[in-house]
Amino acid sequence: MLDIDSKAVDYQAIRFWIDIGMLAWAFMVSGFVIWDRRNKVTQEAIQTLKHEVAKELADMRMNLDVRRQHIDEALAHVRARQADTPTRSDLAQLYTAINEVSSVSIELRGTVHALQNTMQMINQHLLDK
Repeated sequence: MLDIDSKAVDYQAIRFWIDIGMLAWAFMVSGFVIWDRRNKVTQEAIQTLKHEVAKELADMRMNLDVRRQHIDEALAHVRARQADTPTRSDLAQLYTAINEVSSVSIELRGTVHALQNTMQMINQHLLDK
């Protein structure tokens, strides 16, 4: 049997190791709380960022729809104006008509010139008499 009197219990050492254990426990709990709070803040920041990105995407989609509508309107306007422009066959007919008018004007110029010469000859003949 062990004799308790022969071995004295050192209460000071036990108290020291209990204090060290409590200090270690306090550090572990503090570390966990700091890590958890930091993680919670990070998760909140991620959620906030997700909401902001979703809002920006919705705004971009709305702006994109407005831009598409504006482009569609401009394209419809261009198509309407293009429908009023002459086609190649219309231009060909126009060029043919211009050429005909040009040839008639050349003929008229020649005729007028011949008439002027005739009138000069008649005037000269009348003056010479």
